[in-house]
Amino acid sequence: MSNVSGASADFDFWEFVNCSICHLEFVKESGAPSSLPFWLTECGHVICNSHLQADQSCAACGSSGIQLMPLQRELEAPMSNWFSSVPGAFDAVAYSLRFQMNTMADLVRYFKKKYQQYRPLYERLQGEHAESKRLRKLVEELRQENAELRRRLQIGDSGNSDRTNTNGKRARRDDDGYMSGQRTSSPRSIATPLGPDRLTLPPGQYQPQFNSRHHQAQDTLPTKQSLG
Repeated sequence: MSNVSGASADFDFWEFVNCSICHLEFVKESGAPSSLPFWLTECGHVICNSHLQADQSCAACGSSGIQLMPLQRELEAPMSNWFSSVPGAFDAVAYSLRFQMNTMADLVRYFKKKYQQYRPLYERLQGEHAESKRLRKLVEELRQENAELRRRLQIGDSGNSDRTNTNGKRARRDDDGYMSGQRTSSPRSIATPLGPDRLTLPPGQYQPQFNSRHHQAQDTLPTKQSLG
């Protein structure tokens, strides 16, 4: 800021302010302002009171219906900027530019540091997100496959329930899963031999009673053939 104030002290534009018509100086050589009033037009001209037009037109460019304001060192913005020192204005602009650039650079460095800090977490979350999408797709495929299997199972059950026997009842299933009347051969590999026809005793004749002792005695008695 010291450079700005020093540049403003070295160059004073008010020394060059004069009337646009007669070039009367606004500031005398002694540094005191002129005793004659000066006016500043909205079209950007300085007019002394001697060349002020009664119809409120500019004596320098002829613009009509202009607005005027008394010229003095203490002016309001933006007119005050017209009389400020150009080198001082450049220094002020440079200082403002340096201040704004440093502020933005600090903010950029802050977010860059945050980005480097959270980058591994971002990459890990990105991988987990891709894995989550893959798992959701796999779950959806398994759900569709499960629904298809259920549909096929229901179709098979409905087809079996429609099979009835001659009595109008549902066919009974054997233990091995075959329906009654559907199996054509025995599941056993060895055939069961058939026994002899049953012997029937004549009327009035009863079946003799045997016990284990009688059988043992018959086995121990010698026969005639063995004695002879």
